[in-house]
Amino acid sequence: MPDETKPTPPPPSNPPNAKAPAKAKPAEAPDLGHIPITEEMDSAKWTLPPIVPLLIAAVVVGILVAVVALSNRTKPSAALAITKVVSAAQESNTMVAIQIKLDNQVEGPLWIKQIQAEVETPDGRKYSDNAAPAVDAPRYVEAFPALGEAKADWLKEELKIPTKTSFNGVGIFSFPVDKAAFDKRKQVTIRIQLYDRPTLVATNTPTPAP
Repeated sequence: MPDETKPTPPPPSNPPNAKAPAKAKPAEAPDLGHIPITEEMDSAKWTLPPIVPLLIAAVVVGILVAVVALSNRTKPSAALAITKVVSAAQESNTMVAIQIKLDNQVEGPLWIKQIQAEVETPDGRKYSDNAAPAVDAPRYVEAFPALGEAKADWLKEELKIPTKTSFNGVGIFSFPVDKAAFDKRKQVTIRIQLYDRPTLVATNTPTPAP
């Protein structure tokens, strides 16, 4: 029989003369005290905020500040002042004519809704009264001529005062005090209530006799 062919043995997995692969050295931790300057410069571009959003935010804040400043800017208003106060005795009451000047400095007309006056007597008590209707005012002046010293148009409800104009008016009031107490009053106040506007208030304090 012919000789059987012997199988060739497999090569050894590790040749006798082969060197073992070198082991990788563990990565050394970076020295925080000696970080290269290039790494510091590279990290800045990630830590600094982008400039464009900052500029947009600054513009928005500037616009808001400008809007608030314009909205809070001093606006023109109406001004009220008492220019004259005269009185006349009526038994236990005192008839009073109060002359005023009203300056309409707002944009648009002013409409008078109600007119009221108040007197504070020397003892600190306060008495108020609504203005007499304009149709009755001439009759009061005729009965008490001293009231005629206050000469102006009659103050009345629903009166319209055009924009940028001044109005001189007079109202007639009656207070339940005698004239001596009124003449020694601490002050007299008039309030003119307007439609859709704040109430106008003016106060008059008598000048002490010399």
